[in-house]
Amino acid sequence: MKGLLLSMLFFASPESEGVGMIPASDVVIAGVAIGDSPAQVKAKLGAPNATEDTQDYLSLHYHYPHVRVSFSGDVVAGLFTSSERGCTPKGLCPGDSLEKMRSLYGEPLKADRETGRFYEYYGTELYCWFQIPDQGDKVLSITVACQP
Repeated sequence: MKGLLLSMLFFASPESEGVGMIPASDVVIAGVAIGDSPAQVKAKLGAPNATEDTQDYLSLHYHYPHVRVSFSGDVVAGLFTSSERGCTPKGLCPGDSLEKMRSLYGEPLKADRETGRFYEYYGTELYCWFQIPDQGDKVLSITVACQP
């Protein structure tokens, strides 16, 4: 599935080879990585302020002041932050400039989705990516989205 997704992106824009690609180890927010267990998340961030169970693909959500951690089964499968404290390993945080985003990660892919236009960085060897809204000149939020 990942190969199909990436092929569609690159065939749609052949001059963009390598654009928007980052190491999988960079697709982390607030120290939490895709695939972490609930115990690992609690060891890193402590007890969540709130938990939420849903009937969706992402069935459990841990809410912290600076990040929402979403699980599919017993592993992290999604992350979201709009907090200046919810940063990536390279130090990109909501509130930073898009210029800083580009200096840390290079030129992103631009994607038009049902919910708007986004800058995206895909983790190599990972079915997940950073999704940053294309609104204004600042990073408003960072989502780690994954292909189920």
